[in-house]
Amino acid sequence: MSDEHFPVIVVGAGLAGCAAAYRLAKAGYDVLLLERGKRPGGKNVSGGRLYSYALEALMPGEWLDAPLEREVRREMIMTMTERGAVTVNGLLSPNHSGTSYTVLRSKLDGWLAKKAEQAGALVMTGVTATEIVIKDGKACGVLVGDERLEADIIICADGANSLLAENAGITNKVTMENIALGVKLVVGLPEQTINDRFNLSGEDGAACLMVGDCTKGLAGGGFLYTNKESLSLGLVVDASSIKSAKTNIADMIEELKEHPAISPLIVGGQLLEYSAHLIPEGGLNMMPKVFDNGLMIAGDAAGFVINSGLTLRGMDYAILSGIAAAETAIKSIQAADYSAEQLNQYEVMLRLNVLSDMETFKKVRGFMKDTAGLYTAYPKLAETIFKSIFTVDGRPAKRISKVMINSILSHTSVWQLIKDGVKGALSL
Repeated sequence: MSDEHFPVIVVGAGLAGCAAAYRLAKAGYDVLLLERGKRPGGKNVSGGRLYSYALEALMPGEWLDAPLEREVRREMIMTMTERGAVTVNGLLSPNHSGTSYTVLRSKLDGWLAKKAEQAGALVMTGVTATEIVIKDGKACGVLVGDERLEADIIICADGANSLLAENAGITNKVTMENIALGVKLVVGLPEQTINDRFNLSGEDGAACLMVGDCTKGLAGGGFLYTNKESLSLGLVVDASSIKSAKTNIADMIEELKEHPAISPLIVGGQLLEYSAHLIPEGGLNMMPKVFDNGLMIAGDAAGFVINSGLTLRGMDYAILSGIAAAETAIKSIQAADYSAEQLNQYEVMLRLNVLSDMETFKKVRGFMKDTAGLYTAYPKLAETIFKSIFTVDGRPAKRISKVMINSILSHTSVWQLIKDGVKGALSL
């Protein structure tokens, strides 16, 4: 047994864990941050878009030195058929509120862990915590191999499939119904080439969300983000849908690379990274009890991810949950009270932002899973309407209203379109 004792041990050096460790160390508290990877960020995967308000909440002004890639100024939504695509493309004016940046987690997580270390946190990498030690109904440490590291509070931030929390009986085993599978490629390209292909200037960036044939009719979507000298291209597909599908996500991403709307954007690029990830998308339906005696759960481990259909957010919520866990831990240490009743303040803080948003969008996942037309009929409908409007072949022209009605009837029904529209409006 080890005599090592810390006020707080944080497991997982992702954004949630690093944020918690940084805030605690900055406040002058001893904290141990454990990471099973060789380096922070080495095992973390995300699409790559972070909303800067969360960094500002964590470290006001100081985040401006973070290794961010590009500020997203161009927003695109693309509906895809097998060989076609219809894209809505918007350029945001400068100095807008709610800025977001593309990021590469291998850089960002390492930087944030370093900031925590500089503030006084002890960061240990290549270390796997296998079990939370429970004594008299309270979490009081973690096992690392044969060694026990003791703590007053454990913050569990070890990712979507948190074995620590599951083994401690706090969370249930993750089911296919509550997760999505994500796969991402990072394709290297010169900065000027990226600017030319996406009509960008300077360090402005673009974000493109895709729906339709990219997932072969399955619930999910694609994304494409511009980094300084690379592109992040990927897919997120509902795990329960892909389980019974005739294809797999690896084949989907290969076909996406060859799509006429995507291949010109990545041609000539060098594959720098190929990664996959589990994404907790069950929302409130899968959220575990996020605190117990001596224990808090943060980030993906608590299921703090929202797919609103237009945005996929997890990194900002991870940071906010890390802040909330750290602030709760500080109050608990000051009160010398590590009970669940005291740590309930963690959930109270989360209700101000993270849990409030999850409540707002709690119906979105069901809508996206159950509305097959989003991935089949409606992308084809959009393409048909555009083709009809912009095709001039010498035949008598038709009113746009008639073109739209005929197009709708060729792919679905007016009644189905209304039903899905109402359902989407109530969900989104």
